[in-house]
Amino acid sequence: MVIFIILALFAGLAVLTKRLWLLVPGFLLGMANIFTASFLNAWFLQAWGVPGSAVVIQSTQTNSTLNDQYIFEYAVIARAAGKDVKTGFTTMSAPIWPIRNEILIPPVGQPFVTRYIPGYEENIVIMADESTYGKMRIIATNRESVDRARNQLAASPTNESFQEEYRLALQTFLSNPDNRLDSVSMRQFQDALTHLEAPASGQ
Repeated sequence: MVIFIILALFAGLAVLTKRLWLLVPGFLLGMANIFTASFLNAWFLQAWGVPGSAVVIQSTQTNSTLNDQYIFEYAVIARAAGKDVKTGFTTMSAPIWPIRNEILIPPVGQPFVTRYIPGYEENIVIMADESTYGKMRIIATNRESVDRARNQLAASPTNESFQEEYRLALQTFLSNPDNRLDSVSMRQFQDALTHLEAPASGQ
């Protein structure tokens, strides 16, 4: 919608002033809006919005693609100001904060944290790192160093430097409060650390 407003504005100026070159910046700004509108919207809402929550109730594959991946449409129920609000977005238009070089949409049926402007409850930003799916993604990233160190040690179990690297990776993961949401990994890694340190304590 915004792209058409921008193009119409510059087209009108070009006709009124007889300066057809104005069509060029109008076209460029319109194209840029396609890729930046959701980023600007996400920044504005996370900075000035109030907390809310929402859940994706349906995802529908479209015929359009982005980077050889199908674009999806998402039907969403947002909880704002004590009422349910029907809204939605697509893979390309979803405002997500923080902005990253990837599009991470919450799974269907899993509540997530939002921010919105009162009076405009349909316009929400997904607060990824405050939502369960985003927190689990962070934990998965934190696990990578542990998994790498464990596999490295498995390739050479008697290598003392590999043992130390694995020990440090486990300790780093266990000491990070962000990882406490994954109680299964916390328990498994604590057991692994205890087992790893047992020979040393027994000497």
